[in-house]
Amino acid sequence: MLYSNADPISTTTGVNEALDVPSVPLQLLQQLEKLEELLILEGTKIPLTGRKLIDEEQILNQLTHIEQAIPESVKTAQRILNQRDEIIKQAQHRAQEIIRAAEQRAAQIADELRIRQQAELEAQKIRQQVQQEVEFMRQRAIEEINLLRQNTEKELAHLRQVTRHECQERQQEADAYADRTLAEMERQFKEMLAVIQNGRQYLKQHQAHRQP
Repeated sequence: MLYSNADPISTTTGVNEALDVPSVPLQLLQQLEKLEELLILEGTKIPLTGRKLIDEEQILNQLTHIEQAIPESVKTAQRILNQRDEIIKQAQHRAQEIIRAAEQRAAQIADELRIRQQAELEAQKIRQQVQQEVEFMRQRAIEEINLLRQNTEKELAHLRQVTRHECQERQQEADAYADRTLAEMERQFKEMLAVIQNGRQYLKQHQAHRQP
């Protein structure tokens, strides 16, 4: 394998920037330094070209060691980067599901709110209707009570008038009966008085005949 001195290999700073991690483990630094030695110090120079021949197998083995020295967090980050589109797609799909669920819940809440408002309107309408019916029944009851009171007063007045008339008739009948009774008693007393007077007159005449 050819290696050009004009293309220097990236060192620790370049690796850190490529992996975008805050620090590189010591083992990885050592493996990178080993790779640098293989490329720069152990390569065979080709005259007049500025290039070197290197052992490909050693380079591949060293790259394997470097790969093994990469922290798991960096590998995970790389896998995440490689799967970024899929993760973003899944996140968008999940976000859409959440949005749909939220919209469905909002629609359900809106329906429940409309149902509740409709129920409140119906309840208010029923209350108003009941109040109107109660007021109508109350007014009707008052009218019936007033009418009953008026009829009762009329009946009482008529009854008093009839009673007064009957009392007057009974009084007249009683007076007439008393007058007839007294007249009969007067007649009888007159007859008795006449009998008494006749008896006295007879006694006086009889006494006068007995005197010498």
